[in-house]
Amino acid sequence: MFEPEAAEAGAQHGLNRLLSVEIYNQLMNGKMVNRTTLTEGALRSNPLFEELLNHFDRYLDHYALMGYELVLRDGFAFVRSLDMSESKDELARSIQGILLVLFRGVMELGLTMDALLKDSAGLSNAHIEEIGTMQDKQEVLLACGMKVGSLLDHIKKLETRNIAFRNAKGYLVLTEAGVAFFNDLLAEGDIAP
Repeated sequence: MFEPEAAEAGAQHGLNRLLSVEIYNQLMNGKMVNRTTLTEGALRSNPLFEELLNHFDRYLDHYALMGYELVLRDGFAFVRSLDMSESKDELARSIQGILLVLFRGVMELGLTMDALLKDSAGLSNAHIEEIGTMQDKQEVLLACGMKVGSLLDHIKKLETRNIAFRNAKGYLVLTEAGVAFFNDLLAEGDIAP
């Protein structure tokens, strides 16, 4: 663990060492760094995202030297290897599959997309389980290389990677990264609006 004095010294050179270490840990573990984070039951500005945004060029160069591309999209950042491996493609496919299942399931249940997009709403475990029992949704998961099982278990991939979080009520909500991936699916025509 770094001492505050060390962080201050790093900040004098532009980068905050403590934040930089935490950013590295999150990005190298496949997590998204979102503009906001859930703190004490409320969405608040994420200091990790602010650090990345304020010193983006330096972080961009730093990660490029390590063989990664630092990607900054509207409201979130992530890294990808410059030599994309098949296992990472499989991970992306599984995440897209889970999102596709959720979005189609939400629509079929007659819910609005606010259930996934608004922190004040969220999708309950009961709704997630109901979506997971739909035969066509199980087929999508299988086609994406996932074993049939509880959709709640698959949802953990989204939470682990900061693509979704649980709001104060314990309901599932998409982060900025999740919303962007939802918009990507819309743009690709995988989801009818």
